[in-house]
This record gives sequence, C-alpha cells and structure tokens, in this order.
Amino acid sequence: MHQAHDRAFVVAGAKKEALLEDFQKAIDDALAKGLPFKGFKDKDGNHQPGFLDRFDEIVARHGWSYNGGRDWRARVIYETNLKTAYAAGRYKQMTEPDVLKIYPYWQYVHGLRRVPDEPRLEHLGWDGLILRADDPWWLTYYPPNGWKCGCGVRPVSARKLRRLGKTGPDSAPPIILDNRTDPGTGELIDYPKGIDIGWAYAPGRTWADGLVPRELQQQSGRQLSLPRLDNLVPSTQLTKPFKTDLLPDDQSEEFYVSEFLKAFGARVGIPKLIRDKAGQVILVSDALFHDARGEIKVKKRGRQIHVTRLAETILDPDEIWVDWEWHRQKKQWILKRRYLRLDADTSDVTIFEFSNKSWAGVTALN
Repeated sequence: MHQAHDRAFVVAGAKKEALLEDFQKAIDDALAKGLPFKGFKDKDGNHQPGFLDRFDEIVARHGWSYNGGRDWRARVIYETNLKTAYAAGRYKQMTEPDVLKIYPYWQYVHGLRRVPDEPRLEHLGWDGLILRADDPWWLTYYPPNGWKCGCGVRPVSARKLRRLGKTGPDSAPPIILDNRTDPGTGELIDYPKGIDIGWAYAPGRTWADGLVPRELQQQSGRQLSLPRLDNLVPSTQLTKPFKTDLLPDDQSEEFYVSEFLKAFGARVGIPKLIRDKAGQVILVSDALFHDARGEIKVKKRGRQIHVTRLAETILDPDEIWVDWEWHRQKKQWILKRRYLRLDADTSDVTIFEFSNKSWAGVTALN
C-alpha cells in the first residue's frame, strides 16, 4: 500500500517468486527498451513482440490463473508500472536542489500522458493548479491518482508564474475524506476524495529520500540526532539458542548434504516442498549443493560445519528479508530471500540466502 510500492515490485495475485521475476524482467524491458504494449509488424513483415506477447508467455509457463480479462489484466500491469516509474523519475528530477531553485512551483496537468474519454471531474478540477513544490498537498495528490489516470506535473519557474498573471501560487484544495470500503480487507476506511484506493501518495518520494525516514533527516532546517542506544534490550534476549550443534569439518561432501536434507525430511534424490514462516513455499533438494557442472559445492568457504544450523535458520528464523537484486551476469532482476537467525549464546548471525538461481550460507561473527 502507498509508499511500500516504491521499494517493492508486486503483481496482484502473483505469489510465486519465479512468476514475479518474469514480470519484473518484462516491465524492466518495457522501461529500458521501450517495449510497446502490443506487438507490431516491422517493415519486413516480421512480428515484433510487445508486452502482451510476454504476458501470454509468462502466464502459460507458470500456469497462472488471474482475475479479469486477458487484455485488461495485462494492460493494468503494464500501464501501472510504467506510469508510476515515470512519475517517480520525474519526482526525483524535480526535487533536485538545483532544479528547485529554478522551478520552485509545480502545476497539476490533467491528461499529461493520456486524455481519458471520460475524465474524472476531480482531476479535471485540479487542472492548472499551481502550488509550491514543497506544499503538503502533493504528498497525497501527486499524480497518477488512480488506475489509468493520465495526469502529471509540470515544473514552473517564478517567471512563468508571472507570465500566467499570478502574483503567487494557488491555495491548496482541502483534502476531503470519503468513507469507502477497502477492497483488500473489506473494512470501511476514510480515504481522500478523487483518488482510487492505493494511490494517495507521491510515487518515488520515499525512494528519493533514501532509507532514513524524512523526520530523522531534518526538522525545521536542522539535523536531528539519532536516539540514544544506551537502553536498548540486548539482541541476545530477543532470540533463542540453536538446537543443533556445529558439525565436524572432516566429513565427506555427501555427509553434509544428507545432514542438511534430513532436517526437512528430504534425502538425496528425494526433494521436499516446505512452507517457511512467512508462508512462502520453497523446494529443498540436493540440487542446492550442485554447481553448473553438477559437482557438489558444500565445502565452499568452510560452511559445511554450519549446514544443520543453516537448515534450522530456514525452519525457524528470527527474520526473513526479501528484496530485488540485479544479477550482472544474467542481466536481470532476481528476487532474493534471506533467512536470519541470531545465536543467543555467541551473538553470531547465521544467514541463508536463497533465490531461484542459487543459494549462499553465511555465518557473520558479531
């Protein structure tokens, strides 16, 4: 919901990581290579695929059952991601300090990207509205403001403002709340009028701010000091000791593989599907330990003595982190899951990093 989309790539109803990776790759191609929505025939009569072709391929490969018609579903995914990515890029450009010095005002433009056949009356009413770039109104109404919304923002200089016959910016419209049903929960919520649920935020603002919350970055023009850490509860009091012990380091590769699989009820040649604490299903098999040449790689970086603790970390983690990473060799985004477990006795952190491409096990000393 809202700013979470600045750092998360999601497709409604798509829960498998491989499915999300394929959609992420298709959207990335649409952004970077200008992949059109529908395919077309080039001058030689050859069909050049568009996003709709990729959508069909992805759905068929994963057997994905989605809601709504094919063209409508694909267009929602395509347009939503491209418009919010464009809006986020524009937000970053327009909030650069040097740009704000020249263009301190923003103008709401109805139909900047696409003029709808049936315009929303509220959006049409905001057309031409000019406010300061730092006006709080933009935190709620920075476009797009709904599904298939084509509104945008145009930067305005002080000179342009005077040419428009204005001595200063307009007054921000009041934020009126409607009592509506949240389609995700079925609950009644108060939501800004004129905006589809889920769109009352400025796409890209939190990404441009970085990971430190804006409230900690500055307040009244001065830097805030971080809170004191003296009274924090020791992390060892928030976790539990491992039930498994470290293994000896002089056993065969096959021994370590078998010990790891045993924790999940799997064996060499007999994989097992398990559901982690976050509800994600992952496949555990001896293939995790094979490299591209089919050779076992369990003793890499001395991690073999930790394999049973790596298994326990997956089954009972303290935290699970999920994020996208760019794979340089494969030239694509990969969704990675990291399972973390803190050892209450030693304060060591055990991490199992998993993706559809590979895995890695790490023990980080505190």
